[in-house]
Amino acid sequence: MNNLIKMNEKLLENPELAYVVAAITGDGHLQINKWRHLVSFYSKEIEEIEKMKKLFDYLFQVDGRLYPDNRKYLRYRLFFISKPVALFLREIRTPVGNKTNIVFTIPEWVKNGSDLTKGAYLQGIFDSEGSVFCRNTLKPRWQISIDMAKNESIIDSGINYMNEVRKLLTDFNINCSPVTKSFLNLRKDGSKSFQMKFSIELLSFGNFYKYVGFRQTKKQEKLLFALEYSARRQEAKAIACKSSRMSLHRQ
Repeated sequence: MNNLIKMNEKLLENPELAYVVAAITGDGHLQINKWRHLVSFYSKEIEEIEKMKKLFDYLFQVDGRLYPDNRKYLRYRLFFISKPVALFLREIRTPVGNKTNIVFTIPEWVKNGSDLTKGAYLQGIFDSEGSVFCRNTLKPRWQISIDMAKNESIIDSGINYMNEVRKLLTDFNINCSPVTKSFLNLRKDGSKSFQMKFSIELLSFGNFYKYVGFRQTKKQEKLLFALEYSARRQEAKAIACKSSRMSLHRQ
């Protein structure tokens, strides 16, 4: 076992570490390049970025730098400069660099971890890359979806990773659609990138809420709204079924 991991072995039992690794795998960025050892996050929501700042302080006792970034639109950037933290994250299999162009998997310590660890990892990746939405307002169809981009040369690795995420979800009896792929864009270097995606239907929202959920406030509110919609629909069906039985009995 690597010395860095030995020194921080207890951290691997902390579900919050799994959340951080997944968040970096999603929207975050781990950069290790010569003298540069940096972890960074961007968000339009100041509350979400402040949560991550507190989480890093709790796990690693490292203070992050937070400032507004107005280059395209108002968002917030949070970054941590720490060589020991960056190297530790790399050793526990956090992806380094541009994730569209590299192969990575869910770390074994997550796959073999407790349900809390698996749930925290899923929460981190869905907070970063997931969404909750209703497809059709005339006949509502609620879904949770997640997508990730990969360079055309390593599409198979992207599909494999998404299937690993699906496997963790099925461990909690959360049913998922198969992974699909579609063309995303033509990159500056002339290569093509593709989007890998799968979704979760409303019937599995209850288990998703129970075992995974969202830390991002807006996504969690949508999830709760969808669950309330589902409960109202089930109640309406039960009333209609009871009314039908009573009508047949009177006949």
